[in-house]
Amino acid sequence: MILTKVITVALSCSALMLSACSQQPLPRINHYVGGSSESASLAASAQSVQVSGPITAGLVLINDTSTAGPATVLSDKARAFLTHQVRERVQGATPIHVTQVLTAADSSRPQGPEALAKLAREQGLAYLLVAVFSSAESEVPAYLPLTGDPEQGGSRPSVSGFEAVNYALAELALVDAGSGQVIASSDGRAWARLNRLYVPKISNAYPVIHRSLRVAPIYPQESDAKDVLRSLAADEALEQAATKLHEAWAKS
Repeated sequence: MILTKVITVALSCSALMLSACSQQPLPRINHYVGGSSESASLAASAQSVQVSGPITAGLVLINDTSTAGPATVLSDKARAFLTHQVRERVQGATPIHVTQVLTAADSSRPQGPEALAKLAREQGLAYLLVAVFSSAESEVPAYLPLTGDPEQGGSRPSVSGFEAVNYALAELALVDAGSGQVIASSDGRAWARLNRLYVPKISNAYPVIHRSLRVAPIYPQESDAKDVLRSLAADEALEQAATKLHEAWAKS
């Protein structure tokens, strides 16, 4: 009876920890485009967009690290990848057509809605698409099966290594450059897990990345495994955000 209670408590604590982690990082986009501090990104799927016809917009990509450690800073390669993905996913899901990629004075710090709207107006743009990426990441020592991940039918854990989990948040907002008002916004969350060996060895199983929305694992190079981890998690979160933005237009 006592053992059962202990197990129940342990499982309950684990569930609470997983729930808390899944809601990290906190929404950040309203620090850039304005809005209620209680809900930093509106659920686009819950509201229609009051704009008709195709929209030509500039794009500003922001990697917010104000509430995260330096380990979650996106590399230049990751930023370039996500910039491409934002254009492809948003243009494929909505009437928004990105014609320019703009750079804020300091894209890692909140600019404020007026500063971003001014940036768009200076380029002769009527609209600005703001994409904010942030993440929370943890890494702990772990024992891993040499032949693969346990979830994929690997052997019993026997080799020392590390397990890193990245919880990514992607937030999108379409801003009217003239008024500074947000026309539509959405967000998406995803996670990705990286398992790697403590001492690099010749192995077809490591390093390996498992994702929240995909079954097939990814096998990155050891040298840029962390970078790939963050890029994939952010892209899956973006995929959700773009889908919600599509739903907003569908209701119009």
